[in-house]
Amino acid sequence: MQCIVNRRDQFSAISRYWLPELSEIENLQKFGAYSKFPGHGHNYVLFISMLGEIDEYGMVLNLSDVKHVIKREITGQLDFSYLNDVWTEFQPTLPSTENIARVIWQRLAPHLPLVRVQLFENPQLWADYRGEGKQADLTIRTHFSAAHRLAPNLSAEKYGKYTNTHGHNYHLEVTVEGEIDSRTGMVVNVAALNQVVEDYVVKIFDHSCLNDDIPYFADIVPTTENIARYISNLLESPIDELGVKLSNVKLFESHQLWADYTGNDMQGYLNISTHFSSAHRLAHPDLSLPENTEIYGKCARINGHGHNYQLELTVKGEIDPSTGMVIDLGALNQVITDYIVEPFDYTFLNKDIPFFAKVVPTAENIALYISNTLRSPIQELGAKLYKVKLVESPNNACEIYITD
Repeated sequence: MQCIVNRRDQFSAISRYWLPELSEIENLQKFGAYSKFPGHGHNYVLFISMLGEIDEYGMVLNLSDVKHVIKREITGQLDFSYLNDVWTEFQPTLPSTENIARVIWQRLAPHLPLVRVQLFENPQLWADYRGEGKQADLTIRTHFSAAHRLAPNLSAEKYGKYTNTHGHNYHLEVTVEGEIDSRTGMVVNVAALNQVVEDYVVKIFDHSCLNDDIPYFADIVPTTENIARYISNLLESPIDELGVKLSNVKLFESHQLWADYTGNDMQGYLNISTHFSSAHRLAHPDLSLPENTEIYGKCARINGHGHNYQLELTVKGEIDPSTGMVIDLGALNQVITDYIVEPFDYTFLNKDIPFFAKVVPTAENIALYISNTLRSPIQELGAKLYKVKLVESPNNACEIYITD
């Protein structure tokens, strides 16, 4: 079974957006404050995603080895550096977030089985690069506060307090895709993109009651799925005019529930985040303690260790025209509780979960077990399990994508 493993790292650096062929006024007009001398700085956060088969030891890659590769090839060179000068690739093309991600890919690709490089300039702006020439994704994050009610379409008896008017601090992520400019290093003018989202979404939605103030939701239930779909429809044309394509709208109702819409008619994605606390020991049952220590390091210690695991599940399906939902949320939460959280929480996985008596409970194997366990009960609810993401620690996570 193939699995994606993610390694987090970070570096602090300074850069300046400045083209010598332009005047000072022209640079200021083009790049704003980013053009000021001597430059600006960020605490960059880097996620490296790698794909491979889960081996007999329960790993795609030894993440300790991955950590050393990233430090040698990337963070050890970029940390506390002036990016414009540190690598020759930033001479012809400025070190924008998307271009840094692209160059990091190029430098790591000979050493690691990459599927994505994700680089955060700050929590409101990041880029994704997947090795597709000059193509890259850029994401901006904003927020608005709004009220809504899941009525009159839905049964108060079934949906309870959610049919009352209530509110959320929604967080909105808008992702566009396009080509990295060979000189500026940019996919799109970020200021212009932010202005489009502000004008077409935030100004309309912020401090409103969606059912009463947005005509579209007079007859459409303003679920997270439907709101994301409507926002996508609002943004598609003005973002096209910026020279890029809208690829995803992600709307967070809370840190535990969010929806994705990719522009595919009525198909949507619903995401749920939950957690469980477990102990485990990484040790292959057929190997000695010295052999396991050689493979797993301190994770092989005989008494084990523990994590607060964060579990993110993505289901996909058609948005029901009556309920506005991809899946019955209450039923989905109950399935996750019954099949995963209740059996896993406050346990020693090797001893308390029979499956892991002979299978090493690495994050990869735990995610695989969860995906196999939940696939059928979620399908019985009328949707499909699309992805399981298990975050073992702030620096290590893995993802299983479920195929037909």
